[in-house]
Amino acid sequence: MTELFIPQTKNPPAKVKDAGVVSLVMDGAGAYNAKSGEIILLPAGCERLARLFDLLEASLFKMCGMQSVDCPGSDDAVYTLAERYVRDYKDQALSWMQRRGRRLLLYGWAKSEEESVIKAEGAASAIKEALLDVLPEFSFTKVLSRDRSVSLVGVCETARGSLNAVNGMSCLKCGTLLLPDSECTAVGETVGVCAHEEELRDIYTPGAHTISLLCQQLGLEPKNTLKAMLYTVESINGTKDLLFAMIRGDMDISISKLSAYVGAKFQGASFRRAEAEEILDAFGDVAGFCGPIGVPANVHMVADMSLKGGRNFVVGANRPNYHKAGCCWGRDFEPDVADLRLYQKSVPCPGCGGSLDECGLRRICEIEAYEAARNGEPIPSCRDRDGVSAWPYRWRGELSLEALLCAIYEKGVKDGL
Repeated sequence: MTELFIPQTKNPPAKVKDAGVVSLVMDGAGAYNAKSGEIILLPAGCERLARLFDLLEASLFKMCGMQSVDCPGSDDAVYTLAERYVRDYKDQALSWMQRRGRRLLLYGWAKSEEESVIKAEGAASAIKEALLDVLPEFSFTKVLSRDRSVSLVGVCETARGSLNAVNGMSCLKCGTLLLPDSECTAVGETVGVCAHEEELRDIYTPGAHTISLLCQQLGLEPKNTLKAMLYTVESINGTKDLLFAMIRGDMDISISKLSAYVGAKFQGASFRRAEAEEILDAFGDVAGFCGPIGVPANVHMVADMSLKGGRNFVVGANRPNYHKAGCCWGRDFEPDVADLRLYQKSVPCPGCGGSLDECGLRRICEIEAYEAARNGEPIPSCRDRDGVSAWPYRWRGELSLEALLCAIYEKGVKDGL
């Protein structure tokens, strides 16, 4: 017998919401164990999985010089390889890959943070190149995590309830896929940049302590207002500072992005929402009416990129029941600038300015670049003619071959394998 075992299935697996799993089972490439939630690959599925690995392995070696190894133990074994050979083989000994079950694992070290990011991006490009013919919808989105590491997350659109699915956003115009904390790659629309600067003036706004109430009262669009949030930053030496974070009124602040900013600005400090007493001590009784003009000198300020260069915003006046109109960037306030926005339906696409819609994203791959010492990881080093050389920055990745196979079956491009 030389033919593959490919059973013919007339009925889809019961209670399975993942279209990729259904297609895989109906094609005779696998079976679904409802009790354990596991996908059991049959011979045809195993063949396609092996071809996927071969595609990825070839592309990563060709484009990045990554070497394939087999370390059946822990990830520490890969570090041992790097440490053993780095003096004589340098770059060849600093990037490895291996298949472990249905996962493709990537390992690498670099001399600088910039180099680790470049190598992580190179690996992402190699993976995308390998999948062009079998999964053209696959793309990477960059996320800056709470510990300030850079993560490249590989996703494709899927129905909610699919395996490995997370909540995301899709641009209805250009098809860009985003996670809520994806990096903003463009400033986008800047409010009032071409408008004449209005005079700054006080407006009586009784009870308008939220953006929606303020807009109702003055007939404004939320994008013409400024949303302010106050946080308490607790440094490692025990000192506390108030952080005044602001963003356009039609957007919300990403806590992960704000955490990355705090970690970089305050060297590892933590933060939390400011308590009522802390706000009262610094500003007085102005809850709901805080604004960027007249902020106490000991309060640190940061603004999202959406505010930079904007003119004629309506902002809190730092006194109860009053706002200020005509607030302009540069003339009236100019704090630190950072990417703080949380992607949601009200936020325009960073690529084309189109409308975003909520969707499910199948999370297939993540590649992360970071400083090894921050995670307590060992650092490869060697003694050479120049003394001791070390590679203190890490990049690593993990790709789920199972999630990728399901995505390919869901999109109907399995015949490309």
